[in-house]
Amino acid sequence: MLSIVAVVENSEVYQPDARAYQYRHQADLGEYWYYENFPLSVQDVVYFTDHNSSQSYFVLLSAEGDVYHFASPDRFQERIVGAGTTADDSKFYGKMLKISQIGERLYACGAGGQVYVRHGRDDWRMLSDAVLNDPEAKKRLLESGPSLGQPGWKEWIIQKALNPGTREVVFYDIKGLSEDAVYVCGTERAKPVLCFWDGSELYEINIPLAEAALTGIYIENAESVWVCGREGVILHGSRNRGFAPVNADTRLNLFHSITPYRDKLVLPASVRPGGLYELDPSSGEFRRFQPPLPRLMSRDDPESIDDGPFFAQSVGDVLWVVASKDIFRFDGQAWERIKHPDI
Repeated sequence: MLSIVAVVENSEVYQPDARAYQYRHQADLGEYWYYENFPLSVQDVVYFTDHNSSQSYFVLLSAEGDVYHFASPDRFQERIVGAGTTADDSKFYGKMLKISQIGERLYACGAGGQVYVRHGRDDWRMLSDAVLNDPEAKKRLLESGPSLGQPGWKEWIIQKALNPGTREVVFYDIKGLSEDAVYVCGTERAKPVLCFWDGSELYEINIPLAEAALTGIYIENAESVWVCGREGVILHGSRNRGFAPVNADTRLNLFHSITPYRDKLVLPASVRPGGLYELDPSSGEFRRFQPPLPRLMSRDDPESIDDGPFFAQSVGDVLWVVASKDIFRFDGQAWERIKHPDI
């Protein structure tokens, strides 16, 4: 079973609108696909195991901090109070971007240095405010400086842009081995940001790169953590021994995530040049996934700027890959293109 969240092409750009699909690969004829519409700007979906109820189900996260649980028999929706930019309770830190299960709990992160943890139903709390943005900082700076056109205004505004007086961290992913060993990654004004939560405090880890946006984390074990990002960045290491770039010809790919598959690490990339890649941790060999991913439908669309794919995840011997208008399933022998009812 696969869950995919999509946007209908003719939707209003600024109107929250999502269609959540579930696909069953083995089902009665005509019953492969199910979908529901949501008035949410959905950013991520996670398969969650609720240890209190012994249920497993999909959970959606919206940009505004809405969390929708496909629980049975009663579904429910929660809110991360303070998250987002438009809700009445929003503190204007920015959009939420990622949700993950670590241990028995759900964690979510996003723009403005936001990191939250769920302690129970309707009980989301800020994990740490160590790198949290102060939305009022820019306003205070502008009020304290010279007016537009006054002597020294240009030099002053340039200096304040370089030193804004508040953090501007955007977190793109959060993963962990346990609730006291959590990694969260992202960027701050083109600089890479990687943090570690030890159960009581959030620490920043030094990254030996001047520029990078870190977008995905895969934790192999406590001393082997993989992080990917823009500009072909792949890092390997741990909080204890530090991180170093992987020396491979990754070009300038924008990697979105890392997933293990048959002793390799699989990385989907959307641009420069984009495609599906694999890294052999034992040899360091980096190449396009073999056998190659089939041609994307968007390649035949002259108006499309998509090079995809954006998502890859392995479950046992099966590898799922999703692009903007394509869904593929690899069973270890051959690729299967999954037909979507709305494409």
